[in-house]
Amino acid sequence: MPKSVLFDREEVLQKVTTLFWRKGYNGTSMQDLVDATGLNRSSIYNSFGDKFQLYEESLKRYQQLQQKKLETYFSGVLSPKQAITSLFEGIRDEIIGESKSKGCFLSNCTTELGHTEPKIHDFLVKNKNTITQGFTALIQKAQETGEIDHSKNAGHLALYLFSSLQGLRVTSMLGNKNDDIQGITQQILSVL
Repeated sequence: MPKSVLFDREEVLQKVTTLFWRKGYNGTSMQDLVDATGLNRSSIYNSFGDKFQLYEESLKRYQQLQQKKLETYFSGVLSPKQAITSLFEGIRDEIIGESKSKGCFLSNCTTELGHTEPKIHDFLVKNKNTITQGFTALIQKAQETGEIDHSKNAGHLALYLFSSLQGLRVTSMLGNKNDDIQGITQQILSVL
């Protein structure tokens, strides 16, 4: 009779995600994973595969949570430009509310593994494309209603917003000065 799983998979993934987010893939050892989860090595291997597979699952879990957050802004009752503004103001408020910013797990992953692990690179490119498609759709709607100048290239503006979102999170890791974060956010939104 096979052994039954005696742990909450979602809870373990949450702990592992937090660990990878804080220490990175290369900075996290198997012993760190054992300590964080309370599982022994064989349970981790049997349930999640190797460290890389566990990292991938953590990254996908985080991306899904972030995508749900974006969808809340993108599909809300706000006007398209207000949705973009709300998103950036929400991220700004999150950053200001953090005592020490960890940045964004996806951004951190991009700088650590995006150029060395093809599977991770492909995952990150798909994530970028999904987010920029969402921004592009909002920008085009805002252009149709006159909220954003229709002469601006919606695709380029969407990439700018994606880059700015990533940059805001990375910059926050270097010092969380509320005035700076507020100023950066205002500058990003002024382009709209």
